[in-house]
Amino acid sequence: MRIPAIILLLLPLAEIAGFVLVGQWLGVLTTLALIVASTLLGIIVLRNNGLTISQKLRSGDIENKPGRLAKAVLDGSASMFGGLLLVIPGFITDILGLLLLIPFIRSVLWSFIKLRFVTVSSEANFQWREGPAKSDTVVDLDAGEYKRQDPNTPSPWKQLPKDEG
Repeated sequence: MRIPAIILLLLPLAEIAGFVLVGQWLGVLTTLALIVASTLLGIIVLRNNGLTISQKLRSGDIENKPGRLAKAVLDGSASMFGGLLLVIPGFITDILGLLLLIPFIRSVLWSFIKLRFVTVSSEANFQWREGPAKSDTVVDLDAGEYKRQDPNTPSPWKQLPKDEG
């Protein structure tokens, strides 16, 4: 749990250092243009991937097999996360985002993640038992605490309240 926290703390410092180095190498205006371009690219990727994933799921293009569905979801999620990383200003996040947009990288990522997936069967086991349901609870009432009614009596809950006025 400490490693992700350390990475989250060090990432902004590394991004600032990246801004300084790229700014010295390419100039301030070119650096700003690259940041704006990567943000726009990330927005385009997020928009297009979101529409593509939802259309594939709705149209049934993805077979409903546990492995294929999970791979399609991971593939779409990884490309969406790549687009999100492109929107975040910084060159390190841009490089990671661009890597996640490459299908080969996503398939390598899937090969590592699929080993940790647990496939759950969708079959239900149902057993029929004869006889009344067993209950450990007993409701102990006195004779005055309840009364039997004729089953044909209309329910008081179905009657409308009378207007008083």
